[in-house]
Amino acid sequence: MGKASVDKGIAFEDMVEVWLSLKGLAYEKRPRIMSPIGFYIEVDFLVYDNKGKIIVEAKNLEKPVDRDVVMKVWNNVVILGAYKAIIVSSSGYTESAVKLAKRLGRVELYTLEEIVREVESIRFKPQSTFIEPILTPWTALKWVEDKVAERKLFIFKTERGESIESIYIPLFYIRCKIPVDQGKVRETRILVSALTGLPLAYDQKSRIIYDALEHIVDLPKDILEIYRVHAGRRVARSEIIQYYGESTWIRLMKHLTLRGLVKRITERPVTVEIINIYPTIDALEQVVESIEKTRKTDKPQSDFEVKEQLYSQGSITLFLEQVLRAKTQTIIQLYAPVYKVKLVDNRGNYRNIIVAGWIKEPTIYNTKYFI
Repeated sequence: MGKASVDKGIAFEDMVEVWLSLKGLAYEKRPRIMSPIGFYIEVDFLVYDNKGKIIVEAKNLEKPVDRDVVMKVWNNVVILGAYKAIIVSSSGYTESAVKLAKRLGRVELYTLEEIVREVESIRFKPQSTFIEPILTPWTALKWVEDKVAERKLFIFKTERGESIESIYIPLFYIRCKIPVDQGKVRETRILVSALTGLPLAYDQKSRIIYDALEHIVDLPKDILEIYRVHAGRRVARSEIIQYYGESTWIRLMKHLTLRGLVKRITERPVTVEIINIYPTIDALEQVVESIEKTRKTDKPQSDFEVKEQLYSQGSITLFLEQVLRAKTQTIIQLYAPVYKVKLVDNRGNYRNIIVAGWIKEPTIYNTKYFI
């Protein structure tokens, strides 16, 4: 991948997020946390591992990071009870910053070049598996034009296919155990998008593969992330405000109330239940079966763009445990082929249709977060 990938549009903070995800860490992005002495602290990433909390700050500055930045990050470590901090700088560090971080002992300094090299070394490990496409780009394009494009008077097509892109999207193939009725446990398999952090389900009747929480994927990204973290839980207003701020609480309640995804439990203190929307286990398993029938290889096809994962194994297994009480047994990285078809009408308006490339019968892959 190298530095060129950053130059081609992956923002600096996004690269840091990719780095955290590939390392398998669970994290929250840009939380606002109430300090014990009554003011908010904002950090770029709050990371969790088996030792506790880690603060990660991404500094995209023209000049090298100085000791003042290191000291501020160190103060946040102390206030928030984290056991260490990581700073990633795009422009390096001054000598005084390096000396201070070494003396403090719990502040690690990385450069952009270092994390790019580490991302490159982690990506496409030998155990990464690429699914060979069954559909051809031409078949996908023709199907979208014939079956999806809008028509006038049910006859004349008003949209045409202008272009098509071949893309590999990252998924996690997970074997887990899920409690069901009467204390029984069901062993099952789930596919989870590493771009949205949400499981995939297959609606055979409509021939659509969708992110399992399809009714909320149009949430703003920061609200979606909070939903992922707290779905299925009872949370106090004070808890959300402490970590994200009062304005975010107001936005969260507004979006979730409109979708019927929040239920008030108590008035004093204000406590709500954030409700899950989830398909049946059978719907989750159907999309897995389509993957298991395909041929696989350890290298991507040369004409495919490969998308970076954004969600880590740690974040996803934590989410599944919260919403399904799922106990993960194994988790494998997969890359699945899709085709992005651009439809354009006679006024120049366009929309993108994503077609799953690993299923013999053309099927729409319904997601909004990687195009």
